[in-house]
Amino acid sequence: MKPLQFLLIFLVLLFVSQGCATVFGGRSNSLVFSDKSLPKAEIYMDGNKIGDAPGKIVLPKEKIQHGSILLIKAEGYEEQEYKLIRKQNAAYSVVDILVGGVPLAVDYATGNIYRPKPRVFEYKLKKSN
Repeated sequence: MKPLQFLLIFLVLLFVSQGCATVFGGRSNSLVFSDKSLPKAEIYMDGNKIGDAPGKIVLPKEKIQHGSILLIKAEGYEEQEYKLIRKQNAAYSVVDILVGGVPLAVDYATGNIYRPKPRVFEYKLKKSN
């Protein structure tokens, strides 16, 4: 077997043994807080501060769990709460099935098939009384 053939077979086997979400999804998820959102706020998830808004917060995939509570806080305003769910990414599922189904098992086992919902937030906090 020629080196180029070996490399091609190796790359195909590597791709088939990994799920699309594992290969293309990356190791993190982003939560985006719209620039239109006011006022500037601190963002907490499950009781821990994870960043400031508006802007983008990048978190390791493992950090966002199904049912995580996201809290938006700003001094002088009422807090706003969101419940995050992890939803299966349909595009990754379809490609995994088309490739032969084994990658789908890999993506489920690693949890990479799931993405947080919602991922984009446009909040308007109310002034507290």
